[in-house]
Parts: sequence; C-alpha cells; structure tokens
Amino acid sequence: MVWATFGFKGQVGFAFLYGRQNSPKYIETLENHLMPFSENKGGRNWEYQHDNAPTHTSSARKNYLNSKNVTVLEWPPMSPDLNPIENVWGFMSRKIYENGGQFYSVNALKTSIESAWYNLELEILQILIMSIGKRVYDVLLKNGKTLNY
Repeated sequence: MVWATFGFKGQVGFAFLYGRQNSPKYIETLENHLMPFSENKGGRNWEYQHDNAPTHTSSARKNYLNSKNVTVLEWPPMSPDLNPIENVWGFMSRKIYENGGQFYSVNALKTSIESAWYNLELEILQILIMSIGKRVYDVLLKNGKTLNY
C-alpha cells in the first residue's frame, strides 16, 4: 500500500506501508510522514483531508490529530470525486504503466511509483486543490452522482 499527501506547494509525504493497516499503524504513518511537514513547513495554515476508511475515523486517530492541533476536513462517505489524491493516483498509474509497462520485481514497481510521485508537476497538484470548490458545487448539482474528474 502507498500513502501520500500533498499541498499547494507540492508533495508533502510519501510512504510504502506494509501489513494490515489499522489505527495504530495509521497514527504511526502520520507521525512519521505528515507531522514532520507540519512542524517544519506547514505552519498553521493548512488542513488535512483523508477519506472515511475505518483507520481514518477511529477515536484514537481523532485524539492523536487533535493533540497535534491538526484540522481535519469533514468529508462525506463514498466521495472519491471530491478527493484530489484519487486523481493523483490516476496520473501516477498512467505514468507507471505507460507504453504497456510491466514489472518483474516489487523493487522495480516501487521505484517506478516513487519516480511518478516525485515527478508530478506542481501545477497539476495546484489545479487539483483549487478545483475543490467547483467539485463540491458539481456534486451538489448532480445530487451526489459521480463526476468526470
């Protein structure tokens, strides 16, 4: 599994996760990959968004992020159209598998994933972030139906 997050100024955190993910492992991921950004670069002018996976909604996770003064955006369930990271995964997948790319080792695949992540254009990430307002509006117009993002 891959965990990643980004902000308006670019990629923030990236990690390969191993084993079954649960709330303690998610908190460990946040501690090791999100909080260094928060403490070193983020300041207080940012909000964190994740989906409603059980590990993301646990009371332990809520308590952890509250203790770190991290503001988490409230997010409706089953709303991938509103989550820009889903678009990032799409961009990355197309890059990783362009020209019929296949991988014969886990390390080769991981290298390609990392390359796709670190070579994302800043403009793409900024456009995705700036599109949130329009996405919410479009979802409301379509009564919650899927968008073409």
